[in-house]
Amino acid sequence: MVKITEAVEIIIRGVYDQVMNCVRYDLHCLDPPCLTSGMLDLYKIHNYSTKINFWKAVEEIVRRYNNVELFKSRFGLFRLVFHHGIEEVYRVNGANIYVDVLDCDTAKCSVTPRSHVLRIYLEGVYNNRVILRMNIVTLIKIAIYENPYFRDCVENFAQNPFEQQAVFSLAQCTLAILFKHKSIFDLLFTKMPKDINEIVKRSPILKKYIGVGESRSPLHPKEQGFQL
Repeated sequence: MVKITEAVEIIIRGVYDQVMNCVRYDLHCLDPPCLTSGMLDLYKIHNYSTKINFWKAVEEIVRRYNNVELFKSRFGLFRLVFHHGIEEVYRVNGANIYVDVLDCDTAKCSVTPRSHVLRIYLEGVYNNRVILRMNIVTLIKIAIYENPYFRDCVENFAQNPFEQQAVFSLAQCTLAILFKHKSIFDLLFTKMPKDINEIVKRSPILKKYIGVGESRSPLHPKEQGFQL
């Protein structure tokens, strides 16, 4: 059986690899998958039965965490939406990247008629209405284009997804990007957070996620050198 933590690590790595390939090949990547069956070979999941067990683990992640609140803002909340299904997928020839069909207008693609696919979306919800929905790969790609240093934060997190320093560092980098866009920042915060603990308090998924790793208790941000 594939453990939930192992599946989470592969999903995070898949998101990172998809993002970096979008940047490397300068693709639109408006709605690409985060992970496909074909990508699992890259993560040493080769045989059919192991792949089936992996997707069963993904279904368990979807059951547990679909629509989990990522962040509570002044005017609503942001949540993560997981979508696992079987569909036609498109791979750019000569590259290990799966894209949406739009990118195949400018790049040569190979088509696989049926494949397991995982997509993850960030949704903004206000008064029980979805007012924003964006593919997480697309969102991170845009963040890296506008703020190249964000790549290092994402890479560190992808390599150490259960290390709390990597989690806190990613949260800090994200906050720094938001602070550069004051109009967005003011929609989210009534005041400047004092430290990273305030961000964690307002993020239900961060509080849950930090507890995923075995026997890891949160460190105070000052012990890790974080300043906001």
